[in-house]
Amino acid sequence: MSRLSERVFELPLYDDIEESVRKVLLLCDDDPVVAVRALILGQRSLMEAYAGSVSTGYVRRKGL
Repeated sequence: MSRLSERVFELPLYDDIEESVRKVLLLCDDDPVVAVRALILGQRSLMEAYAGSVSTGYVRRKGL
């Protein structure tokens, strides 16, 4: 995960999604492309981490 992605994911969660969006954009110097890139990289890192934590037996049984 990039440093920017880590900083975005470390932001506290707000009940108001608009406030969360404003905080992410502020962190990314109001550049929406940079904000989306950071979120995508962070999401990819989370998916890879979760993929490694799922047992292969569970995946096999679920596919049956």
